[in-house]
Amino acid sequence: MSMLSPLLDTNPASPRLTVYDEAAGTRMEFSALTLDNWASKVANMLDGEFELSPGSPVLIDVPVSWQAAVVALGAYNSSRRPAFAGADAFKGEPEVVFTTADRAAEWEGAADVVVVSSDPFGRGVVESGGELPLGAVDFGPTVRFYGDDYFGTTAQLAQWARPGVERGRYHVEPWTDAASFEERVLAPLAADGSVVVVTGLASADRLRSILEAENVSHFATGG
Repeated sequence: MSMLSPLLDTNPASPRLTVYDEAAGTRMEFSALTLDNWASKVANMLDGEFELSPGSPVLIDVPVSWQAAVVALGAYNSSRRPAFAGADAFKGEPEVVFTTADRAAEWEGAADVVVVSSDPFGRGVVESGGELPLGAVDFGPTVRFYGDDYFGTTAQLAQWARPGVERGRYHVEPWTDAASFEERVLAPLAADGSVVVVTGLASADRLRSILEAENVSHFATGG
């Protein structure tokens, strides 16, 4: 059973996560069903590709994006709380690092390195014309190999329910660490809500236009 099963029970097809990347000019939207598939695939990848034990450290060194979000959801789905590089205190060495091609060398020898491309549609590094660093795992084609159902021990989405966070369409600021990811993404989802994140520079008029188009009803900046 997935962490996101409660969302599948209420409305599997409606938008749950929408990410705008103003620098790339892209908008990516994910229903509960699609998020559940990603969270399960990533959780299965963590268990199967790297044989991580419960609680094994997972570090995300990827800019705020939909891919960073699904990696985090996969970690939570497998009962692992991820850390975000540069923000979360991290004791010891991570066992797996999700990072970008230009930062992979910083983690060489310290952990299994998974390179996440900047392709908006989730193609792998090589598939999108890049070069995979020696010894690294290409996230896109690797995660696609894993199943859409997860049968391991999962976290319970309800544990991130927060007072005052109710069902609705939330505009949230980009997360910076695990605590803010939980407050800005997991808490609205736990309330059977949905989240809109805008990354990159957006003028006030542009942001207003996005929020109107997305029917945003709530705003959250906590965490």
